[in-house]
Amino acid sequence: CTMKRVADTVLTPRMVLRRPRGADLAAYTAYCTSDRTRFAGGPFTAQNAYEKFAQMIGQWEILGYGRWVMEFNGDPIGHVGPLSGAGVDTPEMTWTLWSAGHEGKGLATEAARAAVHHLMTDCLWPDLRILIAPANRASIRVAERIGAQATDEPAPEWAPGYATYRLTVAA
Repeated sequence: CTMKRVADTVLTPRMVLRRPRGADLAAYTAYCTSDRTRFAGGPFTAQNAYEKFAQMIGQWEILGYGRWVMEFNGDPIGHVGPLSGAGVDTPEMTWTLWSAGHEGKGLATEAARAAVHHLMTDCLWPDLRILIAPANRASIRVAERIGAQATDEPAPEWAPGYATYRLTVAA
């Protein structure tokens, strides 16, 4: 974080958002190899899932921040937080529930709201970008609920056709 360290753990009313750990790999692999990843370029192979999960852990080690695993009733159910990489000027805010069984309960919105609050209020990040496939109505609703605004910014070449949303700190 630019002004203050990003916390390893963020609490919401119903969840713990925490750094990913090796024990989460099985649940993440089940998600990655399913049709749930259709809006993120998947489904992926188990090997791809392993590599993507290692990248999730590695971003924390390299940049000091990354996506948290959403833990609900002691189980890993998804991830939320900023995705970044080499040459990225504004991290991409992401959220994903790993199983359809957790949809419709407000968990993604609760997690995204807590993550954004921590990053933008506690850590003083000025803005976040959100990229969403236009057919992903559930993620569009989450983006709107957390205050993101649709922009006319083109999506990066690696996300052709995606809509770009922004979260910015009000002046």
